Amino acid sequence: MKITKRAMLISTALHLLYLIATFGIGFIRTLNYTPDIIAEADNVTMLQNEVTIGTTGSPLIYVFTWIGLAIVLALGMFTAQRIRQAR
Repeated sequence: MKITKRAMLISTALHLLYLIATFGIGFIRTLNYTPDIIAEADNVTMLQNEVTIGTTGSPLIYVFTWIGLAIVLALGMFTAQRIRQAR
């Protein structure tokens, strides 16, 4: 049970790190964006009303990757524990 809890905790931490990094990169890109108004003067297009930072998609993928990563981590920790015990 200890391995399972640790694997779920590490999986959660990695997913949070991924989400924070994705948001942070999008935020920094937004802050540093400077439009080239002169080059775009001839190309007039409609502007969007909304801004999306990061990616959009089904949030269900995060549940599947969280479970999958937790399983892979638990198997790896279990294997490492067996190898240590065998020595």
